[in-house]
Amino acid sequence: MKKLLYVLLLFTYFSTEIFASGGIKWVTFDEGLAQAKKENKFLLVDFFTDWCKWCKVMDEKTYSDPEVQKTIAENFVMARVNPEKPGTVHFMGQEYQNSQFAQAAGVTGYPSTGLFTSDGKFITVVTGYLDIPKFNSLVTYLKEKHYRNLAFEDYSLFVTLQNKLKADPKNPELNFIVGYFYDKVLKDSNKSIKYYKNAINNKASFPEVYAALSNVYKTEGKTKSADKMMKIAKKKGFTQDSEILDKVKEVIKSVM
Repeated sequence: MKKLLYVLLLFTYFSTEIFASGGIKWVTFDEGLAQAKKENKFLLVDFFTDWCKWCKVMDEKTYSDPEVQKTIAENFVMARVNPEKPGTVHFMGQEYQNSQFAQAAGVTGYPSTGLFTSDGKFITVVTGYLDIPKFNSLVTYLKEKHYRNLAFEDYSLFVTLQNKLKADPKNPELNFIVGYFYDKVLKDSNKSIKYYKNAINNKASFPEVYAALSNVYKTEGKTKSADKMMKIAKKKGFTQDSEILDKVKEVIKSVM
């Protein structure tokens, strides 16, 4: 009878720890690193504590969602590290205590979500609760490899601005700021030209958009178009390139 009770307790423990969040299989970091490489998937590391309220909310609201679980099964190996409990992690030829590894990864609060490529390269750590829309945005950020060019916080800002533009497609300032992201961050000159021109066609009165478009044309070798746009920008009061970034900051502050 005692042996049966022990087996039942052991089964309950492992069912709770390994298959928490409605069916997600959580593994140790070391196991996850090997599995991610074998399956060619991203490794997601949930840094959590027993007392963390929002860690539990993520389990109940985000990780228990059937669509999220489907996305996870297709793209991720899931590992968990509790920095407040004993344990070791092996990474890049070094052995860390759980707490040391969390600190090395840049964890400053809980929950935190660490992300690694399939070959074990650290991508980033995202601090705070991830609701379903933010988790889905994180998936897109990874699958489309935006992490190669910008931090997730910047990508989240970009997505927010894109959504605002969808709701107000003729807004010249939103077209300008989305164009700037494509220009300076995502390095997509065709799309940056598209959105800068949208801003101008929707009667942008500020000179910075003309100057920004001029700079893209100049980079593309379109000298006549570049000169034409810069002439308009200067006529409207533009004097130096730093004013473009100043305008970007102003627009972000006004629309967020």
